[in-house]
Amino acid sequence: MARYIIDKRYRLRGWYKLPAGLYDTVCRQAVFFDPHLYELLLGCNAGHDFDKDTLSEKEVKFLESLLKEKIIRNAGRWDVLLPEQRYKVYPARYRKTVHWSITGACNLKCRHCFMSAPHAKHGSPTTEQIMDVIDQFEECGIFNVDITGGEPLIRKDFETIVRRLQEKEIRINTIYTNGWLVNDRLLDILEQNGMHPAFQLSFDGIGQHDFLRGVPGAEEKTICALKLLKERNHHVSCSMCVHKGNSETIRDSVKLLAELGVKSLKCGSMMNMGEWQSPDIKKLHLSEEESLEIIERYIPLYFEDGAPLSIMLEGAFVFEKDNPDGWGIYYKRECSQEEENDTLACPVLKDSFYLGPDGMVAPCQGMCDTDFAQSFSDLHSQRLCDILKESEYVRLSYATVGDVRRRNDECRKCEYVDRCAGSCRHSALIEGNNYYGVDPQACYFFKNGWEERITAAAQKAYEAYMKRKPKDIPKGKGKKDTEDLVIPNCY
Repeated sequence: MARYIIDKRYRLRGWYKLPAGLYDTVCRQAVFFDPHLYELLLGCNAGHDFDKDTLSEKEVKFLESLLKEKIIRNAGRWDVLLPEQRYKVYPARYRKTVHWSITGACNLKCRHCFMSAPHAKHGSPTTEQIMDVIDQFEECGIFNVDITGGEPLIRKDFETIVRRLQEKEIRINTIYTNGWLVNDRLLDILEQNGMHPAFQLSFDGIGQHDFLRGVPGAEEKTICALKLLKERNHHVSCSMCVHKGNSETIRDSVKLLAELGVKSLKCGSMMNMGEWQSPDIKKLHLSEEESLEIIERYIPLYFEDGAPLSIMLEGAFVFEKDNPDGWGIYYKRECSQEEENDTLACPVLKDSFYLGPDGMVAPCQGMCDTDFAQSFSDLHSQRLCDILKESEYVRLSYATVGDVRRRNDECRKCEYVDRCAGSCRHSALIEGNNYYGVDPQACYFFKNGWEERITAAAQKAYEAYMKRKPKDIPKGKGKKDTEDLVIPNCY
């Protein structure tokens, strides 16, 4: 006979349609188990006797794996579950993170803002509304937020927001900011509330940043912010909007950002939405051909420079310095007809969603200014827990590759149908206002021979890079013993 107790870092939790969950307070996420095996985990409360002779081989293996992973341990005489560890069910579907715009306003005048933040098109909630939203996160069992805007740091009540999140045990994972208001006081406030978030800043090219941001001194402010964040040991990533005016700065900008401690950079081109539709900016747009030619030329230079940071160039090329599998093509996501009904059209959406400053709940932020946005629910008409149960947002977030192919003749009949899985739903909405439509960027990539061209450019450069620095890429890690007992949270 044996008695077990769950380690203090774990809490027994359930969500709508996923009742058998275990929340890890360190990793800040939940895993879900077979309901039958979960009954054994519920018994690990220091008050239940386990007789291995009465358990099946699978049940014994399950308990042994929990012990090995230190999820449970042998219970002492006086051990009891803490009140916060006891089983609780949240009235919403599980979402690990919310990408939350706490304001639609900004202190810069970015010429390309897809949210039209210079005009605060999407408004800005009051402090009272913000506090209510945080309460609703707690009600839904959401313990992680990414804070964005507009520019989130312009809010005078930002410290109040941080304190309320801390009180509710909700952690800020990442702050998306232009960097203008990043200073020691802000970082002190975060640390005083037990927060040490990552930051993502925009940097639109050496000597070009001020032009796109519409305010003199923006580039200097961004560089100062990056230096401070490096000094204070925050993980930092950047994004860059590539256009005709700054495309030649990519190489030098990457090297500068790496020197400033930036870990990764995502480069993308302008899209036909928000401020990007103004005539002055449209003339800077790159064609698909021009954009891909820039990427093709830069890839060898990137590896020649020692791959200074992890990078994503549109969907055409991605390299993660800590990934043992080498470079990849983000557009390339193989999915056979046999797999299409079990493969999500966008795998990211089962873990996160976007909440706009106007209360709109959408699959991702890029959809907020499309015509399609009117189909999404908002917190003015429904509570978040109800939206996360059943709504248009939920239906779309669980759309499969099969759904895209059945509703889209062009994808279904395409010779590359097994290769791209329909690609990005956001891009499909921008171009055709059809959630199940084609992603024109991915289509152009495959249909015009760019998979072969990027592969030729990348593989040769990567192999030369590996010969010079093979120790840069670590070996992969093995799977944990409990992984085959965990069921996916894709309901």
